Amino acid sequence: MSSHTPAPGGPTAPPGAPVLPDQAQLRHVLGQFVTGVCAVSTRFDTRSGVRHDAIAVNSFTSVSLDPPLVSMYLRDDSTFLRRVRTSGQWAVSFLGNRARSLVGVLTAPAARRPPVEQAADWAVGPHTGCLVLPDGPGTLECALHLTQALGDHVLVVGRVLGAVGRDHEPLVFHRGAFTEVAPAP
Repeated sequence: MSSHTPAPGGPTAPPGAPVLPDQAQLRHVLGQFVTGVCAVSTRFDTRSGVRHDAIAVNSFTSVSLDPPLVSMYLRDDSTFLRRVRTSGQWAVSFLGNRARSLVGVLTAPAARRPPVEQAADWAVGPHTGCLVLPDGPGTLECALHLTQALGDHVLVVGRVLGAVGRDHEPLVFHRGAFTEVAPAP
C-alpha cells in the first residue's frame, strides 16, 4: 500500500524519487511556453559622456500594479546587469513583428555589437533618459527597485515611472523560434 495521498480529483504520482530533467530536456519543456520579446536599455556614464546599452530579453513579466512593478532576469555575469545596477534606471520596449532583425543585434556578444544607438530608430525616454522604441507595442521606463540572485541569474525588479501602449502586433518566441500572434476572429 502506498503512503502518499492522491491529489483531490487527480491521478497519483508514481512512488519513488522524481527524475530531474537534464538541461536539454528542460530547455525543450520550457520552449513550449510562449513568451514576448523585449529590448531592454540602460544608460551609463563614460569619460566622453553618456552612452547607452541594450539587450533582448524574453524573461520579462509584470509583478504588481500597486505599486507598479515589473521584472526580468539577467545572467549574473552580465555587463548589462552591472550597468543597470550602477545607473539605477532601465527601460523596456515590447518588440513588434517588424523588429526581428533587431533581436539578432541585441543578442550578439557586447564586443561584436555595433553601438546600440545605431541599431534602431530609438527615442530617449522622458522619465529615465534610457532608449525606447516608439514603434512597438509598448514601452515602460523603470527605476531599479531591487535585485536578487537566483541560481545563475539575477531577478531585476523595476518600479514603473512611465508607460506607453500601442495597438501593434507583438513579436513572440515559441519552441526556439519567432512566431506571430494570430489575429482575433
